[in-house]
Amino acid sequence: MDAVVIDEFESFDVADIPRPEPSTGEVLIDVSRVQLSVTECLLYRGESVAHYDAVKRQIRDADSGVQLFGHEFCGVVAECGPDVDDYQVGDRVYAPGKIHCGECPYCRSGYENYCPNTEAIGYDRPGALAEYVRLPVEPIQRIPEGVSDAEGAALQPLASSVLCVADAEIDPGDDVLVIGAGVMGFQCALLAKRFGARTVYAADVRDRPLELVAANGAIPIDATETDPVMTVREATGGLGADVAIEAVGGTQSHATAGDDPLAQAFRAVRRGGTVLQVGHISGDVETTPRAARSKAVRFENPRKGVADLGPGVDTGTLAGELVASGAVPIEENVTHEFAGLDSFGTAVDVTLDKGAHDALGPAQIVLD
Repeated sequence: MDAVVIDEFESFDVADIPRPEPSTGEVLIDVSRVQLSVTECLLYRGESVAHYDAVKRQIRDADSGVQLFGHEFCGVVAECGPDVDDYQVGDRVYAPGKIHCGECPYCRSGYENYCPNTEAIGYDRPGALAEYVRLPVEPIQRIPEGVSDAEGAALQPLASSVLCVADAEIDPGDDVLVIGAGVMGFQCALLAKRFGARTVYAADVRDRPLELVAANGAIPIDATETDPVMTVREATGGLGADVAIEAVGGTQSHATAGDDPLAQAFRAVRRGGTVLQVGHISGDVETTPRAARSKAVRFENPRKGVADLGPGVDTGTLAGELVASGAVPIEENVTHEFAGLDSFGTAVDVTLDKGAHDALGPAQIVLD
């Protein structure tokens, strides 16, 4: 089968490698589409972000390149290994979950989302930048009828957004500020309304994302013209937002002071409110503990993977249902599609420089 193989940072090839065979409890998935994540693209460029050490080690130890990346995808089950009862050939699936060790104290006590030995698709094991990907059934879920392949490949970030907003613990009537109206910021803004928020504000510096959030019920704040912190404070009678969600990530110098996105979230939230960090921050940030303590802010780093919301639904299932019903439109952010694995380099360029390419979301690679 064809697969993207990386032999060094910023260097890839499409190689013919053996097609994997599913083992016990695993399925083989015929990949339909892959959506690149910003983290994957930064890692390909050699940036020291999440998973950097694992990626660097694999590149260093590989004799002739290594399969990396591709955790946002959709595909069709092509083969089932022994002891697979919940899936069958022909099922359309995506992978919102993580692969937990099942042996640590967290896993044994039902807190799998905190497992320190989680195996990440595309980082610790081959991902879906290939014609086929072999996975255990734990992280995958079916894609509902009516969800397109473009939406299916974009479902994993939405499932993460559902978990983020669930962990924000939004109460009915809350005022919420989302800083950054990119893919996950847009999704968190829409989900905050569905989870009971009275008013949702979304701040960004780009026109098109602001237009999109405005068309879906949030109040846009153009941060090039207006201070998001002052806007929210004035709108809430000086209190501030009940929940502030940082959805920008990248390089930031301070967590509690200044104009960086995370610092803006701390400044904008009311006393006793919640700051939720969705974006991946590069490197370290300074903080003033007294600033956070004096406001009694709850600083939440959301869980990863899939979590139960109740006895009948989990975050991965709900994400698919929200798209199938039209409640959360995600295909609008799919603006750039490229055919074949050879387009990987172009897809990286588009995903990392959306402004230059007039892209709203990450690029997708179409394999079928």
